[in-house]
Amino acid sequence: MDVGLGCLDPSSKLIQSERKVLIMKKSIIALAALFAAAGAQASTISYNFSNPVSTTEITQTGTLGLFDSTLGTLTGASLELQGAARFAFTGTNSAAQAQTANITSSTDLFWSSSIAALSAIVSGTDVFLSLSSGPQSYASGETKSFGPSNKNASVVDDLASILASMEAAGGGNFTLTCNSLSGLAVQGGGGNIDTTQDTAAGCGARIVYTYDEQKVPEPASLALLGLALAGAGVSRRRKA
Repeated sequence: MDVGLGCLDPSSKLIQSERKVLIMKKSIIALAALFAAAGAQASTISYNFSNPVSTTEITQTGTLGLFDSTLGTLTGASLELQGAARFAFTGTNSAAQAQTANITSSTDLFWSSSIAALSAIVSGTDVFLSLSSGPQSYASGETKSFGPSNKNASVVDDLASILASMEAAGGGNFTLTCNSLSGLAVQGGGGNIDTTQDTAAGCGARIVYTYDEQKVPEPASLALLGLALAGAGVSRRRKA
């Protein structure tokens, strides 16, 4: 049976209009979700310093940056304490008979900070460096030399528990100070191994901040969202 245009269900146009509005709303929700995801992005920023190796004992200080809270929300921070040392030493057998001995030269770097909360963490973190000769046989009166040899070591501290102390609006600086304690240990030799030691050390550090960066949507994206909202408004008015 033929059906004329005048016999069409008048509600069909309304249904089609409502479908268009529904599709438009879904598009707007998708765009809003996209903008929210783009608005907060995980980023990192880091600061570091490195001091030269100098004859021990040393007291060295370096400066690092605080996190600038205007950049976004600070979510994590880690501090790497770095140490370097150069070792050279000798051993001489002063006994009338041969001796066997192991000589170890070492340097321990310990830390403090201008931030009290950070000082409490780093004060329990030492960077230890050493060089050993291994067991060596010495004839009577013989001298053996070891080094110079360079060593590097580092330790990482998680600063999640003191994030509030590591940020400030506009950033800023704080200091770390390292001090050294060096020594020489002789195992074996019956107390007949005379030694000399030449040790140098230096310290450095690197801090890494992780944060959620708040980004302002680009003008083109804002314009697209505005058109979607305007389109939804027009559809509602036509429906009315």
